[in-house]
Amino acid sequence: MKRNLLKFRLVGLMLFFSITALAQNVITGKVIDAKTRELLPGATIQLEGTTVATITNAEGTYSLTVPRLNGKITVSYVGFLTKTVDLLNRKSIDVELEPNVSLLDDVVVIGYGTAKKSDITGSVASLTEKSFNKGVNVSAEQLIAGKVSGVQIIQNSGEPGGGITVNIRGMGSLNAGNAPLYVVDGFPIDNSTTVSGTGANFTGMRTARNPLNSINPADIASIEVLKDASATAIYGSRGANGVVLITTKRGKEGGLKVSYDAYYGVQNIMNDINLLSANEYKTVMNSLIDAGAGNVNLKIGEFSGGTDWLRQMYRKNAPINSHNISFSGGNQSTKYFTSLNYFDQDGVLINSANKRYSARVNLEHTNKNFTIGTNITSAYVADSYVANGMDLNERAGIIYAAIAYEPTLSVFDQNNNYVLSKNMNIDNPLAIANGKTSTSDLYRTLGSVYGEVKFLTDFTARLNLGADISTQRRDTYVDRQTIEGRANGGIASILTGTNNSFLSEFTLNYKKRFGRQDLNLLFGTTAQQFDTNDQTSQASGFPSDATKTDNLSLGDPTRFIATSSKSRNSLLSYLGRVNYNLSDKYLLTTSLRIDGSSRFGENNKYGVFPSVAFAWRLENEEFFKNAKYITSLKLRSSWGQTGNQAIDNYQSLTTYTTGQKAVIGNQQVSATTPNRLPNPNLKWETSEQLNFGLDFGFWGNRITGSLDWFTKTTKDMLLNLPIPRTTGFSTMMTNIGSVRNGGFEVLINSNNLSGPLSWETTLNMTWLHNKVLDLGGIQNIFTGSAGGTANVSIIKEGLPMYSFYGYTIDGVWQTEDDFTTTKDNVKPGDFKYRDLNGDKVVNADDRQVIGNPFPKFIASLTNNFTYKGFNLNIFLDGSWGAKMLNNNLVDTYFPANLMRNRLSEPLLNRWTPSNPSSVYPSFINPLGQGKKEVNTYTVENANFLRLNTIRVGYDFAVKNFAIKGLGVFVTGQNMAMWTNYRGYDPSINPNGGGVRIDWNAFPTARTILFGVNINL
Repeated sequence: MKRNLLKFRLVGLMLFFSITALAQNVITGKVIDAKTRELLPGATIQLEGTTVATITNAEGTYSLTVPRLNGKITVSYVGFLTKTVDLLNRKSIDVELEPNVSLLDDVVVIGYGTAKKSDITGSVASLTEKSFNKGVNVSAEQLIAGKVSGVQIIQNSGEPGGGITVNIRGMGSLNAGNAPLYVVDGFPIDNSTTVSGTGANFTGMRTARNPLNSINPADIASIEVLKDASATAIYGSRGANGVVLITTKRGKEGGLKVSYDAYYGVQNIMNDINLLSANEYKTVMNSLIDAGAGNVNLKIGEFSGGTDWLRQMYRKNAPINSHNISFSGGNQSTKYFTSLNYFDQDGVLINSANKRYSARVNLEHTNKNFTIGTNITSAYVADSYVANGMDLNERAGIIYAAIAYEPTLSVFDQNNNYVLSKNMNIDNPLAIANGKTSTSDLYRTLGSVYGEVKFLTDFTARLNLGADISTQRRDTYVDRQTIEGRANGGIASILTGTNNSFLSEFTLNYKKRFGRQDLNLLFGTTAQQFDTNDQTSQASGFPSDATKTDNLSLGDPTRFIATSSKSRNSLLSYLGRVNYNLSDKYLLTTSLRIDGSSRFGENNKYGVFPSVAFAWRLENEEFFKNAKYITSLKLRSSWGQTGNQAIDNYQSLTTYTTGQKAVIGNQQVSATTPNRLPNPNLKWETSEQLNFGLDFGFWGNRITGSLDWFTKTTKDMLLNLPIPRTTGFSTMMTNIGSVRNGGFEVLINSNNLSGPLSWETTLNMTWLHNKVLDLGGIQNIFTGSAGGTANVSIIKEGLPMYSFYGYTIDGVWQTEDDFTTTKDNVKPGDFKYRDLNGDKVVNADDRQVIGNPFPKFIASLTNNFTYKGFNLNIFLDGSWGAKMLNNNLVDTYFPANLMRNRLSEPLLNRWTPSNPSSVYPSFINPLGQGKKEVNTYTVENANFLRLNTIRVGYDFAVKNFAIKGLGVFVTGQNMAMWTNYRGYDPSINPNGGGVRIDWNAFPTARTILFGVNINL
C-alpha cells in the first residue's frame, strides 16, 4: 500500500513538472544594428504588459522565458528606435533596430530662426528642461551654470538675487563690457541694471542685482548658447561676447494641462571663516604686545563672555520657497501658455531677502498662411539689502566689520546700547546690520507681438514689435544706531530709475528645395532704441528716525542734494543669411550684418560684420555607409567678425560738467566746462574668431558629443589713451590694442545603461588661455583695488589680462640668516621678500607676475539615474588654474589696526624664537617693510571641486483620472566643496570676470529643498 502511494506521488510530481515545463517557453535570439549589422549588447527585451524582461549579453544575444508564445515583446536600446514584435508562437526571434536619427533632427533655436541640429554649422550649445540644473535657480543663467563647455557663469555673491557674470570663451575687452547678448523670445534685451547705486553712505554689494531675476526660470523651455562667430555674427555689434537665446514655453495642441510645482527649503552657510576666538584673541594679542608689537595699554584684561560676531550675522535655516502654476493647451489653430510664480528667499545674512511675483502669457493663433502671437511677462521684484562692502572705517559692511571687531566685546552695554570698539573706528556689526537699511522695488514688463505671413509657397514675412519697460526705486536709510547716523541726524536717500527699450523688426525668409539641394535665405532690418532716466535725492539732519525715507522734507534743507540724468542710444541694422545644404552632406552658412549705432563717432557710425561656416556630414558619404560603430560624424569650420558697442553713451562727443570755478575780472563765478574731448573716429571693438569643430555619435548615438578648437582676437579695443596735458585733458577714449582668447572644448554625452535601470552621463571640459597682444604704445596699465589695497593687477602685452602683480615671499627671516644681504628694516620673523634686481632694497621694482585670475581648465560632470519611479541626479563642477587675492589674508598680515581680529591659523602658528620653522611671520612688525599686500602669501590658488547639486525624486504611477502626474523630490545644493582656499567660496568673484579679489562678498548658502510636481 505504501509503495503504491509513493508511486502515485511520483507520477503526480512528474505530471506537475511536465505541465509547468509546458507552460514555460524560452525565446532566444539576437539584437542587431540595422545599419551596421553589429550586435547590440545591453539591449532590453520585455514581454509587453508585464515585468518579464532581460537584456542581451556581451555577444548581443538574449534568452527570455515567457508563459506563452502569443504575446508581444518590445526591444529597446539607447540611441535606437524601440521596436515591438509579435511572438507568433516563435521561439527564435532576431530583432533589427534602426538608429534614432531624430536625435540629430531636434530643432535648435538660432538667431532669427530655427534649424535642425544636424544642419548646424556653427558652435551652438542647446539645453532643454531635462538638462537644466536642479537646484535653486533664481535666474536663467543658473539653469545652465556648468552645463556648457566654454562658458563660465560666475556668481558675484551668494546674496539672494545677487549679480552673475557670464563669460563665453573668455574676456576680450577692458572698457566695453564682456557680457553676452541675451535674446528672450526673439527680443534682444538690455541686461543692465535699472538702479546701480547703493544709496547714501551705504556700502552695499559692489555688484548690482541680476536683471534676469525678473524672468521666471520655470517659464523657460530651452536655452541656446551661440559661441562662435558664424552663430553670433547675425547679431553684429552685440555678438562679440556670445549670444544667449532664451525661449519660453508654448502651448501644445490638446486639452487643458495644469502644472503645479513647489518647493520649500532651508539655507545655511556653506563654508565659514576661521577667526581667533575670544580666548585665542586675548592670548595672541597680549603675546604680541609683550613682544613689542603695540602699546602695553592695549593689553586685554578679563572679559565677560565675548561675542562671535560672524555668528551674529548669520541667519540659521534661512527659508526659501517657490510656487509655480501654469495652464497650457490649445487646438489646431490657437495655442496658449500662461503661468503665475511666487518666489521668496531670505538670505543667510540677517535682514537680506529677495521676493518675486511674476506672470506670463504666450498666445499664438494660426489661420491658413497667417500667424499672429504675443509673448508677455511682467514681474515685481522686492529686495532687502545688507551693507556688505569693504571699507577700512565706519562704512565697513557687516561681514568685514564682524571679522575685524574684537571678539572680547559684548553686543550691548548695560544701557542696552551697542558696544563700540575703543581701538578702531568701525561700527558695531549689529548696528550696521540693523541701522543701515536698504530696500528696492522693481517693476519690469517685457513683451512683444508678432505677425507672420506665408506667401508664394516659399516666402515667409515676419514683423515683430516689442518693448522692455523697467522701473526701480531704492530707499536707503542710515539711522542713529550707527556712527554716521548719529553724526548726521540720520541720512536718507532715494534712487529711482527707468530703463526702456523699444524694438521694431522685419524679416523675410525664402526656403526652397531643389532636388538634392536646400536653400534658406534670410533678409531683415531691425531698429532698437534705449532710454534711461535716473534721479537721486538725499537728505540728512532729521528730527528723528521715525519717517526714514518717507518724508525727505523733514531733513535739513541746507544739506539736501538732488541729481538727475537722462540718456538715449539707438541701433539701426540690416542683416542677411544664406543656408545651403547639398545632399545632407555639405552645409554652407554665410551671414552679414550692418549695424549703425549712435554711440560712435560721425566717421564710424556703421560697422559691417560678416561670417562664413562650412560643415561636412561624413556619415552620409558612401564610403562611410559601412563604418562600424559610427552613427554620425560632422566636421565644422567657421570664421567671422563680431562687434562690441557696450560703452557708455556720448563717449565720442564732448560733454560738459558744472561746478567748476572761474575768475572773471575780480569775481569768482561758477562755470560749465567740457570734461571730454570729442573723437569722431571712435568705433566698435571687433572680434575675429576662427573655429574648428567635430560633432560625433557612436553606437547608435549611445555616445554623442562635440570637440571645438577656437581662437578669438579682439582688436580696436576701447582704451583711454594718455594725451598731452596741453589739451586740457589727460586721456581720450580711442580704439587701440588687441587681446586674444583661445581654447579647446569637449562635450561628451553617454547613455551607459537602458532598461528598468538607466544611467546617463554628461561631461564638459574647457581649456582656456588669454593674452594681451597690443596696448597701442601704453607700457602698463595697473588696476584693481579693495579696501586699502590698490594696483592689484597689471595689464601688459604678452600677459593674461588682469595678471596679479606683486612680491614673491621666500619664507621668513631666521636668526641665523645673513642680514647684510638687505638694507631693509627686517628682523627675525619678518617676511623675506625676493629682491629681484639685487639692490638689497625690496620696492616696487621687485614686483613680478604672481598669478593668473582666469582658470586654465574648467569641467563639470552630470550623472542621471532612473529606476522604475525613482530618479537621481548628481552634478559636480570644478575649476583649476585661477588665483584670487584673499583680502582676509591681506588684513591678517597687514592690519590697519593691531587690535583687529584676524584669521586664526597664521597667528596661532606664527614665527617665534621657539617656533622658528613656521612659514608664517611673527606679526610683531608687519609694516616694517611697508605694505606689500599683493604677494605670494595673499594671492591664493582658487582651485575647487564642488558637489554642486544632488537630487533624489520619485514619480508615482498615478491611476487617478484627474491627476496625470505626481512627483516628489529632495534637492541638496552646494553640499560639499574641496579646496585649499581660505575664504568663503573660491568660485565667487565680487568683481565679475575681471580682477579676482575676495573682499568677503555675501557668503554662499548650502540649501536643502523639498518639492512636489503635480500635473492635471
